[in-house]
Order: sequence, then C-alpha cells, then structure tokens
Amino acid sequence: MKSSPAKRHKDHFFAGFSQNVIVLSLVSFLNDIGGETIKKTIPLFLSNVLGVPATIIGLVEGVADATPQLFQPISGYISDLFGKRKWLVVFGQLLRFFMVLLFWATTWPQVLLVRFLDRSGKGVAQAPRDALISDSAAKHHIGRAFGLNRMFDNGGAVVGLVLAGVLVFLTQQRVNLLTASAFRQIVLFAVIPLIISLFLLTFFVHDIRAKQKQERLVLHDSLGHKFYLFLFFSFLFMLGNSSDAFLILKSQSVGVLIWQIFLLLALYSLVSSLSGLPLSSLSDRIGRKKLLVSGWVVYSLVYFLFARASSVTTITLLFLGYGLYFGLTEGAAKALVSDIVPAKRHATAYGIYNMVTGVTVFAASLFAGFLWQAISPAAPFYLGSATALIAAVGLWVTL
Repeated sequence: MKSSPAKRHKDHFFAGFSQNVIVLSLVSFLNDIGGETIKKTIPLFLSNVLGVPATIIGLVEGVADATPQLFQPISGYISDLFGKRKWLVVFGQLLRFFMVLLFWATTWPQVLLVRFLDRSGKGVAQAPRDALISDSAAKHHIGRAFGLNRMFDNGGAVVGLVLAGVLVFLTQQRVNLLTASAFRQIVLFAVIPLIISLFLLTFFVHDIRAKQKQERLVLHDSLGHKFYLFLFFSFLFMLGNSSDAFLILKSQSVGVLIWQIFLLLALYSLVSSLSGLPLSSLSDRIGRKKLLVSGWVVYSLVYFLFARASSVTTITLLFLGYGLYFGLTEGAAKALVSDIVPAKRHATAYGIYNMVTGVTVFAASLFAGFLWQAISPAAPFYLGSATALIAAVGLWVTL
C-alpha cells in the first residue's frame, strides 16, 4: 500500500501540518508584508505623484495581476515534467527582488517594467508552490493546508499595510495625497521580508517529487471535464473582477485619508486571514462548491454597494465584506482543483487556472479603467457585481 507523498518523504507534522506547509505559509506571510503593501501603494503613487489617468492605472495594474498567471502554466508544466518543485519556487523568489527598483521610478513605463519583472517572479513560483503544498499535506486535510497558507498570506498583508499606514501617518498626517518620499520609504521597507523568505525557502523547504512525471502537455480531457467547467465559470467571474486599485481610488474619492486607506486594506486582509482557515477547513467537510458560490454572491453584493457608496462608514463596512469573500473562496478554489485533477498534473492545472484568471483580470482592469473614465466611477463595480452573480448561479447549477 502506497503512502502519501508527505509520509513517503518522512515529513514532520506540527499541529497536523507538515513542515513544508508551515514554512511555505511563513514565506507567504513575509512576501505579503512587502508585496501586498507595494501592490496597494502603486495606484496611489501613479495617481497622486505621477498624475496618470485611470486608464493607465488599469493598464499597469492589469499587467501586474496578469503577469504571474502567464508564467504559471509554464513553470507548473516544467515542475510536473521533471517531478521537482523547490528550485522553481526559489528562482521565482529571486526575481521578486526587482521590486527595489521602484525606489528610482519617476515615470509610469518604469513602474510598469518593474512590476512586470517582480510579478514574473511570483508567476514562476506560485504553481510549483501550490503543488508542493498539495503534495505535502495529508489527503483529507488539503483544504486545511491551503487555508493555513491563505491565513498567513493575508496575515502578512495585514502587518505590512498597518506598518505602511503608520509610516504614512507619521510623515503625512492629514494630507490626502501620497508623497514621493513616503512611497520610497515603503519600497525599502517592503524588500526586507523578501530576503528572509529566500533564506527560509533555501534551507527549510524540502522538495517532494511528483508521483509520476508528466511526459507531454495534453490539454483536452487530461485534466477532466469538471476542471474545465470550473475554469469557464472562474473566467466569467473574473471578467468583472478588476484590480483593487479601483477600490482604493473609490475610497480616496469618498474622502478616506491615505493612512486610513492602508488601515482599511489591512482590515479586509485581517478578515480574510481570520476566516480563511476555518472556512477552508469547512470545505473539507461540506464540499468546495457551497463555499465558492457563497463567496461569489458576497462579492456581487459588495461590488454593487461599492458602486453606490458615498460615506467613509459604508466603505469601511464593505471592506469587511470584501475580506469575507476572500476567506470563503481562496482556499476552497485551490482545494477544488486538487480534488478534480489527477495528482501528477496538479502543478499544470494550477498554472492553467491561474493563467486564465490572470489574463481575464488584465482585460477586466483595462475595461474598468475605461468605464471609470468614460462613463462613471460606479460603472466598473456594477459590471463586477453582475458577472459574479451570473458565475455563481452557473457554478451552482452545473458543477
């Protein structure tokens, strides 16, 4: 009788989690202290410091969101082909150090280039990392393992955004525009946890070979019809899921101060972090579809109300709901892919899933920028609400 991958490699378990799962979750925590802080600050830098329009912000953020997903099918396939994961995760982490070049950025094309390089690193690492988590977890606790990873991931965003908010408060206080000096301080702060992450990946994560090497890339029925059905509705959902940059710009337009915006972003990350593990664990018992559909319905309602929001109090409450959406969906979605795809093609499936959703986010962000500028700031949110509701109904009825 064959043992699970984790046991086969004599992995150590702590509180039911393998060493790989715990260390990779810590890496996600550290990466998000820096990465998510930069991600949330760049729209303000582009708008407040460089003065670029919403269409350009949509372009930059769309490229940033899509780039990791473009690389994931490639890195995922290579990982499955050679049956190895770790070296791609480490290489991707090295690429993320290009983030420090934002310190010298003075034009939006420079920001775009640096974001592309940084997010390429995430793209190279993510599919092999997800496969490594899946292969390292006990079969009946895969949802719980991804839930822990998402909890740490969002927890890192909370820490980073709170510290960035404090930094901005101390330097700008009641100024409602981000300054260039504050942005550069945030960039330097964000690079430090990336160095620690590289150390942890190099010395405390061990590789787990895929059960069977994949010899060639086949896309028709090799991943299963359920996977492609889920992929279609994920694509439909993502058509209206534009970059969080528009949530940030909406908050600023309502009158939320810059340091308060960072705290609101930390708040939704905190809700996502605290809810992610118990909700993902719940998916191990009641099934993934129920959580995903519930999350997409919550998203639809939140985006509809964002379109109509006109007060700081309303914006604050909506960020709480936005965090709940992430808690309901992030771990459950990845666990669902693990459930419906053969183990030897896990990394390939994660890569394809992330590529499709990422490319769709790019289109959604571009279109959202156009809608914001050409029609009204409410238009992108109405679109996101509609596509989420349609996708939720479709997933519930067909999968």
